[in-house]
Amino acid sequence: MSRRSSEYTPVSRPRKTNERIPRARAAIRPVLWRVHFLGGLLVAPIVFAMAITGILYAWNPQLEHVLHRQALSATAEGPARPLSEQISSARETRPELRLSSVTPATPDVPRGEETTAVTLVPETTGQNRFEQPKGAVTVYIDPASAEITGSITESNRPDEWLRNLHSNFRIGKFAEPISELAASWLLVSILTGLVLWWPRDKRALTRNFLFRKPGRPRWRSLHGLVGATAAAGLVLLIVTGLTWTTYAGSWVDVARTQFDSDSPEVATVLHPTTGSEQVGSTGDEPGTAEVTTAGIDRVATTAREAGLNGIMVLEPPDSPGHAWKAEEDDNRWPVNPTALAVDGDTGEIVDRVEWAEYPPLAKATSLGIDFHQAQLFGLTTQLLLTALAVALLVLIIAGYRVWLLRRPPGSLGAPPRLGPVVRDAPLPILLGFVLLMVLLPVLGITLLGYLAIERAMHSLRTGGK
Repeated sequence: MSRRSSEYTPVSRPRKTNERIPRARAAIRPVLWRVHFLGGLLVAPIVFAMAITGILYAWNPQLEHVLHRQALSATAEGPARPLSEQISSARETRPELRLSSVTPATPDVPRGEETTAVTLVPETTGQNRFEQPKGAVTVYIDPASAEITGSITESNRPDEWLRNLHSNFRIGKFAEPISELAASWLLVSILTGLVLWWPRDKRALTRNFLFRKPGRPRWRSLHGLVGATAAAGLVLLIVTGLTWTTYAGSWVDVARTQFDSDSPEVATVLHPTTGSEQVGSTGDEPGTAEVTTAGIDRVATTAREAGLNGIMVLEPPDSPGHAWKAEEDDNRWPVNPTALAVDGDTGEIVDRVEWAEYPPLAKATSLGIDFHQAQLFGLTTQLLLTALAVALLVLIIAGYRVWLLRRPPGSLGAPPRLGPVVRDAPLPILLGFVLLMVLLPVLGITLLGYLAIERAMHSLRTGGK
């Protein structure tokens, strides 16, 4: 097999196929190829690890049920005891913690199969949408007997452990830009690879399907076909992941602020004369409201009657004069989560927020996060994300195999320097890369850094010429 290829090195004579390629496209291909190669060289090993951890995270609910089967499974038969009684049992185990939320066993699950989850947190901690505060514990209660079936420290939950493994390899939050770097370059590699793979004539189309030929043609065909088939799903997966990264994700916050697209929140403030459920202080933290457990029974009944029939999360008032919050964790089709503010004294609904009230950008962000975490639509999305991750693993393995079969022995086999190619690239391509570098700052920094290193090494070799 020849080590030279018209895809990677200049040809010595013109070909008839090249005569039919528009001049602009011929000028674009060297830029795309070099950036495609650079992206794979920089982040393919990181992406490979993220794909494996992503598969594990997608199946977190099943893993959690296996690891904590006793805590998550109820055994007693009979009608459910009042929620207030179940919560009292949970709080007796950790009286130093305050009540953060309650997730009752859902009505559509057969009795004796699901427990009530009571989350308790230290007094001084606040709420966070994506992770529980340090020291948080969830106690599980058999709804029919109000007896404790087990407890899980949130920091040790498979969900938290796998989330950190996927986002920062459990090194710490300071390492999260590594995953953002990998996702940014992977997005560029997929887009450039798709353009490079797209057949421009019948001969090129034939070259994309050379599975019968052993060696490099077979691996190249596998790499291209898998990438083209999975491109749309992978782009969606990457973009939904980038929306909550440190740097690229900040643009989402800017857009939501500029277009007034924040997710609506229910108003929990009550009339000053109501809210007697708040009965003083715990004594550990001045001004911290303690709630009686009686109000939650009225709140739960009101929420069910108002249509919250799926998985429901109840949050107590965070200060006197506020209502309970009841939210439906609805990831089914069609998605229609509802949030209520309910007066614990009277059971009156004081505010309600429906899915239809969410701005389009807030809807897209919420759905994107749930999709990326394999929570949207349940098993269907778990299978889809697993298939995309496996496709990504195959894509990387095939890409490395193509490179190893192509490169000369003892050489990296990298394309020529990127600097001259960038200088000669068409203006629209350069503007497109500038836009990507602005939207994906980590990508921009690493690309500029690579160009600087490349220029410095070239100057050393040539004496500054």
